[in-house]
Amino acid sequence: MLSFLRGSGPPVRTTNAANNPIFYEHGRSRLEFHAPNSPFLMTNAIPPTTPAQGASIMQPPLHFHIHQTEKFHVRSGTATFWKGSGADPWLMLSSEPGQPSTATVPPGTCHRFENASMTEDLVVDVQLDPEDYEAEQRFFRNFFGYLDDCRKANVEPTLFQLMVFLDSADTPLALSLPLVNNEWLGGWVSRLFLTVMAFWGRWLLGYQTSYSEYYEPGKSR
Repeated sequence: MLSFLRGSGPPVRTTNAANNPIFYEHGRSRLEFHAPNSPFLMTNAIPPTTPAQGASIMQPPLHFHIHQTEKFHVRSGTATFWKGSGADPWLMLSSEPGQPSTATVPPGTCHRFENASMTEDLVVDVQLDPEDYEAEQRFFRNFFGYLDDCRKANVEPTLFQLMVFLDSADTPLALSLPLVNNEWLGGWVSRLFLTVMAFWGRWLLGYQTSYSEYYEPGKSR
């Protein structure tokens, strides 16, 4: 139904469901899942932003988790974090001795982070609590796999598909709305937007929450 409204999307999906770690952006970035109930669910390696390559697909936009606490630990490099709607950074995490290397973000708190270096990779451990191991693998493998295939094909990601993925993980994008200055109200508007877009994308346009090329249950353990 209404499939003619679908974006073009990547012509080919790269098969990496059995890979761990998974390499993206022609090997510049990496996602590795650890065993269930490890101190951290996964490790991300995020390259610097450069004029030639732009920002990595693994560098997240401002978002929040409805039900989960997110924890970060920088293994190497430096990360700049933003929290809430403020323009100024919240904190910097670094692997340098004497510098803070860990941070915790409660549910419902808008946040994003970037590789602060122009020359070095950022390697950061991530944990989501409560952990749903297979659900996290399904989301991150599909989300980054889709973005990577779009970049390879030089096509724009389809917002409806991204919202279908994000809705499956209860992770709204934090919308920047000039008329909504209240963070609590902005959060509810962002959740409503996610729900409507994901419903339209999945049930009217036919986008899926998961693709077998990116994820198969238990295949990467």
